[in-house]
Amino acid sequence: MGNPEGGKTGTGCAVPDEDDYEDPPPTRRDRLRSWGPLLVPVVVFGGIAAFVFAGIAGLARTSHAPDYSASSCSPSDPHKVLVEVQTGATGKDIGDALFNAGVVRSTQAFVDAAGHNQSARDISTGTYRVCPKISAATAITELLKSSNLSPDSLVEVRPGDYSWETVRQLAKKREWSLDDLQQLIDTNQIGLPSWSKSADGHWTAEGMLEPGRYTLTSSDTPQGVLTAMVKTRVAELTALGLPAKAAALKCAPARACTPEEALTIASLAEAEVTKATPDGREVSEAVQNRLSRGDFVGVDATTKYWLSLQAGKRITVTAKEVSDPTDPYATGGHKGLPPTPVSIPSKDMIAAVLTPATERWYYWCASGDGTKFFKESEKTRFEQTCLSH
Repeated sequence: MGNPEGGKTGTGCAVPDEDDYEDPPPTRRDRLRSWGPLLVPVVVFGGIAAFVFAGIAGLARTSHAPDYSASSCSPSDPHKVLVEVQTGATGKDIGDALFNAGVVRSTQAFVDAAGHNQSARDISTGTYRVCPKISAATAITELLKSSNLSPDSLVEVRPGDYSWETVRQLAKKREWSLDDLQQLIDTNQIGLPSWSKSADGHWTAEGMLEPGRYTLTSSDTPQGVLTAMVKTRVAELTALGLPAKAAALKCAPARACTPEEALTIASLAEAEVTKATPDGREVSEAVQNRLSRGDFVGVDATTKYWLSLQAGKRITVTAKEVSDPTDPYATGGHKGLPPTPVSIPSKDMIAAVLTPATERWYYWCASGDGTKFFKESEKTRFEQTCLSH
């Protein structure tokens, strides 16, 4: 059953509206520990910042290189210039980029300053907005500020997002062709596992892009970015045992779940509740109980996914739309699961779904004070609690 106001009620519950998708700055984790000259790491996706190795300790000179004296850079300086730090850039590469942009007075000044500042190894790939004519030491400080990263070089993938939202973000931010990105998915040039297909047999990336904060540069390609996101997610799903554990779940009266269906249940749980533990395990059990009895799953989140995809933005749905038999994602109008996952589930939510509760849950609804679950015999109490207002 749906909830026209978009609240989390019914046999399931709708995801909150998230029309504003701003890109928060990336966190900095997993710092590189080694500091040998010319070491070149690769970009790592899936929530781990992509750090470049400045490779400068061995290049520092004792002689004084030409340098500016300015020791500060105002965040509101209207004269800021763009400086791109490429994946695998050395200290000299970064110094050259700064010098060519008019930020530092000489490449060697940056190399020397970085050789005396261990924090320089934490400079991330991306495009930065930096003041011109500042000291090399100040330039390092500015490159270490995530707030200076250009929004166009940042993409965040969050649990509960739709994969198609990420694809559209990439197309917009990098001026890539949306059709080309979709073609990479449709022809599986991004490393999707053999089971990552919709109910009608088409490749789908829904739920298969790893959550995390990503920094991008002009050297990145659509195929490279999507492949890295999928590769990290596949490794995570393998570690969780998804392919094997899916076979222990029920997705029909006399059939176990496929890995794609197990991921779909996790995506429903991600869209329906606010916490993986214990709600994820309980939603998993409730959905399986309904599927094993041939009942409607009847959640708003599936309809919202499909209609939002058609509209190109998140929208609210009505009870009539949730039960629309012409909508392939209307789980109040069609029995069984939707054709694909309907969100990107978190690692914790997937793990919870793979170990469902054993309390005979059948219905649920969410409100401000948490998610409430009901057994099949408690239908009247469920309706009074969740559908009467």
